[in-house]
Amino acid sequence: MKEILAQSQMEKVRNFEKGFVATHLIHVGSKLGLFQAISEARGGLTPADLAAKLGLHEPYVKIWCQTAYHFEMLDVDAHGRFTLQPFSEEILADRSHFRNYLGNIAVSVDVFGKLFDEFPEHFRTGLTVENLYTPEMSKAYYETTRNMHLVFRYMIIPKNPQLKDCLENGCKFLDVGCGRGSLIIELAQLFDLSSFVGVDPNGYGIERAREMISKLGLEKRVTVEHIGGEALAYDNQFDVATMVANLHEINPDLRGPVIEKVYKALKPDGQFLILDFPYPVELADFRNELYDFAILDHFRKTIVGHDYLNTYKRDTLLTETGFKKFYRRTIGKGMFELVTAVK
Repeated sequence: MKEILAQSQMEKVRNFEKGFVATHLIHVGSKLGLFQAISEARGGLTPADLAAKLGLHEPYVKIWCQTAYHFEMLDVDAHGRFTLQPFSEEILADRSHFRNYLGNIAVSVDVFGKLFDEFPEHFRTGLTVENLYTPEMSKAYYETTRNMHLVFRYMIIPKNPQLKDCLENGCKFLDVGCGRGSLIIELAQLFDLSSFVGVDPNGYGIERAREMISKLGLEKRVTVEHIGGEALAYDNQFDVATMVANLHEINPDLRGPVIEKVYKALKPDGQFLILDFPYPVELADFRNELYDFAILDHFRKTIVGHDYLNTYKRDTLLTETGFKKFYRRTIGKGMFELVTAVK
């Protein structure tokens, strides 16, 4: 084990501070359209040209560019024109790309950055935050999962022949916690013999889903309901059910009832696919980078009342409900874990 010195500890804390500044620099660049403008100008832009293009104050834009260069987000040529580093376009500019991370940065700054101010008082009282999901918060939060359907399209369905055959031949598909309906709308356009139902307790997402369903003329095959999973009233009707990055979002008191309702809604041998972030079982694994996202997200949501389930607790919940034949695999180099349980 490497010797721990005062200097190395100080460097570690300084790196934490640098990460804080870098996060806000990205957020400013996102809000002002700086990354997108640089991306669109294939030859790069000088700070003066960038400021003129966006109607911004040039001296401030120059400082932003220099700092982004310091953080190795931007490169610069001999003429002082700044460009995005390789692969940064898809992460910091192209919001349609599944790797785009601007939504997560916005939630970190605009939502949880403000929420952290309330942590000390809630740590004293043990109370949770109420009414967190305002329309504004919902809009920001949904940006973090706007491209999640692409994970299913490119990483899950091609490697699951049974699921693919089911969708191609016509099945009934239930998405619990559907948000803005991105997944079921995407699948409905790919598989025209299947029908889809989405449910979500957040009214903002449901309204956006209904607007898109109507715009695309999918009303006959795609419906959404403004209810929580605990209010599902289906019995042996669905071939497939999904929960995408939201099992940890469900109130612990409601989690059992929701899973029971999903079980009841599925046909015999129906598949239940849970895509979520893996969470460690042993304390030693809290230093394993595989669990980075879940560990940090769990802390951010300490006073919200959300609770990540580790593998053991999740399997226990599913088994007690009656599910069998668990299949588990990692997705996206370990960022996600996909669990398939069979009724």
